[in-house]
Amino acid sequence: MMVKKAPFLNLNQSSLAARIRRKKLEPVLLIFSAICLLFVLFIFAMATSTAASPDQKLPLKLIPELTIGQETEENPTFAFIGYVDTDAKGNIYVLDTKYRQLKIFKKDGQLLRTIDIPQGQGPQELNQFSGLAVTPSGRIFINGDRKMILYEAEGNYLRTVSVNFHVSCIGSPGTEEIIGIGPYEGKILHVFNDQGQITSSFADAFDVPQEFQQMKMMPMFGAPLIFSCSKDGRIFVMNPHSYEVLIFRNGKLEAKLNGKNEFYHPIIKKPTKTGLAFISTAAQVFPAGEYILVYLSTPEKKSIMADVFLKGKQIGSLELPGEPKAIDYEGKLYLIDQQEYPRLIRCAPKVETK
Repeated sequence: MMVKKAPFLNLNQSSLAARIRRKKLEPVLLIFSAICLLFVLFIFAMATSTAASPDQKLPLKLIPELTIGQETEENPTFAFIGYVDTDAKGNIYVLDTKYRQLKIFKKDGQLLRTIDIPQGQGPQELNQFSGLAVTPSGRIFINGDRKMILYEAEGNYLRTVSVNFHVSCIGSPGTEEIIGIGPYEGKILHVFNDQGQITSSFADAFDVPQEFQQMKMMPMFGAPLIFSCSKDGRIFVMNPHSYEVLIFRNGKLEAKLNGKNEFYHPIIKKPTKTGLAFISTAAQVFPAGEYILVYLSTPEKKSIMADVFLKGKQIGSLELPGEPKAIDYEGKLYLIDQQEYPRLIRCAPKVETK
């Protein structure tokens, strides 16, 4: 109110009354200016605390220590790397969805064995791949076509198990039981034992916008198509409708991460020549030491960047040497780079100290 009255006062007049008013007004103006400055600083602080800066210097680094994949056109190691996992011995399992092969490497990158997965509908055949999970002892699960094919650690075929709902992805949280994701009887995460049988389910389907309400119990809507596991038992699930990552352990919700990224988009409808397509941002989430990396997979991104969280807060972003696919029992990350030729890169997280 004082600022509005100020124009009616002639500060150049020499009367005593004017000088008194001016002296009373100056402290008020100073206080008002200080309040405005504090308000601007508060807004700036709020903005910087909720949005991560890609230029922010982080002490976290990913140090490459092993690369698997030949840089030649003749007999390349991989045609297209679809899924990656590891066992407790450090063996590396790479499912090549184009060659239709599971290649198993020793910890040092030496090829141990190859398992062919023919196309078809027979017991040992799959038309489509939708996940790989390996238990600590080396039992192998390959998912697709509403069934899972199980192999022993030595690579011998064990059995094929039918699943009566759509499991869009599977993973190993470091136990002899594996996890599958897909809306079924109100839950989205399902525990399969080493025989491929469901033993329990947990995690409610996500709330969906009103326009998708009828599709809540369908893949992509009530649950994301993919999720991530770390070998310490944590399971990371991205909400398909908002930038929210739920972290589960032992069947219970342990924590939530809420972030911001210009490349994150909730499910949207997109008209096509044949009808409608639904598009959603996929996320790979893995720990890197005490940090958590959230990689958003979208064709809009020009570089491979992950959002970085520490103690539940988004603190910045980190450029990656490839798309993260798995983590081993030592906390080392496995990333893929398929730009020039398909290759797998193992990186060790390192935190630089001042």
